[in-house]
Amino acid sequence: MRRMTDGTLVKIFEAMFNSVHEGIIVTDQAEKIILYNSELAKLEQLLPENVIGKHLTEVYDNVTMETSEHLSVLNTGRASVEKRKTYFTKEGKEISIIASTFPVYQQDKIVAVYSVCRDITKIQELLTKNIQLQDQIGKEGANLPCKNGTRYSFESLVFASSAMQNLIGLAKRAAEVDSPVLVFGETGTGKELLVQAIHNHSSRKGEPFVAMNCAAIPETLLESIIFGTAKGAFTGAVEGKGLFEQAGNGTLFLDEMNSMSINLQAKLLRVLQERTVRRVGGSVEVPVRCRVVSSTNEDPWECINKGLLRKDLFYRLAVISLYIPPLRERPEDIDVMINHFISKYSRIYGTDEIRVASELRQIFFEYQWPGNVRELEHIIESAVNLLDEEKLITLEQLPPYMKSKFQTYKGLSKKKIGSLVGVLKDVEKQLLQEALETYEGNITRAAEALGIARQNLQYRIKRLKLR
Repeated sequence: MRRMTDGTLVKIFEAMFNSVHEGIIVTDQAEKIILYNSELAKLEQLLPENVIGKHLTEVYDNVTMETSEHLSVLNTGRASVEKRKTYFTKEGKEISIIASTFPVYQQDKIVAVYSVCRDITKIQELLTKNIQLQDQIGKEGANLPCKNGTRYSFESLVFASSAMQNLIGLAKRAAEVDSPVLVFGETGTGKELLVQAIHNHSSRKGEPFVAMNCAAIPETLLESIIFGTAKGAFTGAVEGKGLFEQAGNGTLFLDEMNSMSINLQAKLLRVLQERTVRRVGGSVEVPVRCRVVSSTNEDPWECINKGLLRKDLFYRLAVISLYIPPLRERPEDIDVMINHFISKYSRIYGTDEIRVASELRQIFFEYQWPGNVRELEHIIESAVNLLDEEKLITLEQLPPYMKSKFQTYKGLSKKKIGSLVGVLKDVEKQLLQEALETYEGNITRAAEALGIARQNLQYRIKRLKLR
C-alpha cells in the first residue's frame, strides 16, 4: 500500500478541520493563532487570512490571564472543559460560546493550545428575550387572562375517555394544594397543557407561569438560566435573574427533568430543601417562593433505575404524581380530538365543512400513535393545508412519511386488528395479575417488580378490571 505524502495528509487534515460543526482555534507558544477553521470564522464573522498569524490581542478585546483560556492553559498546563464564555471581537461582535481548551505537549513542553467551541449566541439571545418577556408579563398585570405566561385551562382540554376524566379530577385536587407535582407520560401526550391548567386552577393563577425544557439547553447554560448569574461568574457574565426568581410567587415548570444532569439535579435538590437559591458565582441567598412542577417523558422509576433521575430528588418533586396515558390506551379520545383539530385549523386557514374519509378515520383508530396527541394534531393541520375542493381528508392529503405508515393499516381486517389487540390485552392482564398475586396485592411492590410507577399500575388495574 502506497504511503501518503505529507502534502496529501495536510490536505486531508484541512478538509476535516473545516468540515466539523464546532469552531476550532489553535495558538502556538507565542500566543499567535496558527489554525482557525471556517466554522469559527463564520461565527465570529472574520476572515481566516486576517486572523492566522496574528497575536490573540490583535483579534480579541480584553485578552488577559483571567479572561483568556488560551493564556491560562498555556501558563498552567491545566485543561479548561465545557466553560461558558461571552466575549467581543475587535470588530465589536458579541459572541457567546461553550468551549473546551486543551494543551498540546511535545517532550513535556507545551507547544500549542487549542479550543473546540459551540455557538450558543442565538440560544442566549432567545433566553434573554424570554426572561425580559416574563418581567413584562408580571408588570402588565398577571391577573388578566393570558397574561401569566399560559394559554390553557382545564376547560381547554379535549377528551372523552374515563381515563382522562379521572386524571382531570386528580389534577384539579392537586391544583387546590401547594405541594410539588410530577407529571409523567410519553412525548406528545400534553404534559405542559395539563400543568398550565393546574396553574390556572390554583391560587397562584394571578402570578407568572415559567416553563423550561431541560433537554433543550446545554448543561453549562441551563445552570445559569435556572439559578441566575452574578456579575463576573464567568467571562462576560452580568447580573441576571434565574427562573426561580422569575417565577416569583407563581409556578416554575421544569419539563423533561430526566434530561438534566445528575450534578445539576443535586444543586436543584438543595434549592428545594433550603427554599433558597444562590445565583451562579454569587453569595447571596434569595428566598424561593414559587411552586415547582416537573415532568418526565419516561416512567420516573425507570429513570431512577437507569441513573437518569436521583431518587431523593424524585421524592422531593413527586409529592403528587400524575400519569397521562398515551393516546393508544384511550382510543375514545381520538374521535373528539380529530373533530377538535379540524375545527381549530378550519378557523385558522378559512376552510369549513371539512370531513375525514371513513376509511382513514378507521385507520386513525387502529394506529398506535407513537407521537401521541402532538402527532395527531400535526397530521390534521398538514391535511387541511392540502385539501382540494371536495374538502375530504383521505390518505392522499397526509404527509408522505405518514402515507407509508398508514398503508400498513389499510387493508388489514378489523378481525385481525381486534385479535392482536385482544392478545396483547390478555398478556398484559395475566402479567399484572401474576405480579399482584406474587406480592399479595401490594401495589407498590408489584409496580417496582414490573418496572412501572405505582400510579401507572393503579390505572392499568382499573382499566383491565383486575382485583
